[in-house]
Amino acid sequence: MVESTLMVRLFFTGIKHSGKTTQARLAAQRTGLGYADADDLILQFTGAESIRSFYREHGKAAFMDAELSAVRKYIDGNDSFILSLGGGASDNTPLMDLMKSTGRIIYLRRDEKDMLPVILKHGIPAFLDPDDLEGSFSRIYRERDGVYRRYADLVIDLGSYGEREAAADRVIEALEDKGYVQHIR
Repeated sequence: MVESTLMVRLFFTGIKHSGKTTQARLAAQRTGLGYADADDLILQFTGAESIRSFYREHGKAAFMDAELSAVRKYIDGNDSFILSLGGGASDNTPLMDLMKSTGRIIYLRRDEKDMLPVILKHGIPAFLDPDDLEGSFSRIYRERDGVYRRYADLVIDLGSYGEREAAADRVIEALEDKGYVQHIR
């Protein structure tokens, strides 16, 4: 009997600070799959010092091109993995299309009202209007939520912040229910 190798490519997406990186790492540990973060891939691909400096120096279009190229290169070299994406991946339609055609998009969702205070703990990001933080975040949240929902093969509500292990349990259970992974650890 020939044993078949199942290719598992999971792309964890979501709004900035929704828990993509944390949950992708935990899911990779629990399933034995490889893990990567798109920001790390972009830095390796571009040789930039930081994501923010690359974005500031080269602009959004160059960043999205680098993001697409770095992720494509990673996909081409790996059969099975969990990859966490940046919160703005929803703005990069070619990237979203690439992920949809080569794997499963997992949208890790949190309620809008819970997210802004967490985001602001790290300073005001460039994509928010400092004169209208709540309004600008609400608009971006609705836009990105709509894109992620449209592309997602699976939407997982992570619940409240601070429940890392409970959220990880929900993620693994949802991935197993869909047949995307087997919990091995």
